[in-house]
Amino acid sequence: MGVRRVVAIFGVHGWRWDWVREVRALVFALDADPTGQQQWRQLARQAALRGKQVAVLEPAAYGGQKDVSAAWAAGVLRVEARPVAARQDPAPLEVPEDRREAWAERVAIMVTDGGVRREDAERLAWAGL
Repeated sequence: MGVRRVVAIFGVHGWRWDWVREVRALVFALDADPTGQQQWRQLARQAALRGKQVAVLEPAAYGGQKDVSAAWAAGVLRVEARPVAARQDPAPLEVPEDRREAWAERVAIMVTDGGVRREDAERLAWAGL
């Protein structure tokens, strides 16, 4: 389909973030069933915490098939990923004490795993709270 650097995993818990440490943008294409759809949302949240841009291949792209592989085999796969909307919060960067621990954890993940500059990570982490 002309897509480079594709990783296939089995099951919903086969993902490893060290595979994409240097990658800045991801497209998730999980099974069309409820479990697959729930899992891409969790992975997208984790990716955002690591400062990555995320898009998803919607189940409609599978042409009624259960997953990407079946859609490809049937010749009905349409690769048109849509970006996952990032929440933009205009609130000032004054982190309340009761949210500071969660905020600091997100900042650390983005800096360590995502290679995001600390200043950017602080802003992005606050926007996600």
